[in-house]
Amino acid sequence: MTEEKRKKVYSVNDVAKMCHVSNETIRRWVRKNGLKAYNTSSGLAIKIVASDLEAFAKELNVFVDWDAV
Repeated sequence: MTEEKRKKVYSVNDVAKMCHVSNETIRRWVRKNGLKAYNTSSGLAIKIVASDLEAFAKELNVFVDWDAV
């Protein structure tokens, strides 16, 4: 993955599509499995940096379809 792509930021919905799971699964991974995520300034939206998703996926052997979004 290029350095530019590693800095890209995704929504919960984007990551769910990329991993072929539900939005709630992504939220659960954030709460219980250590997927790093960040709230927007308003605190209403969760954002996930590509490099954090990549590290999480490698650690837990999760498939990520980087071209899905």
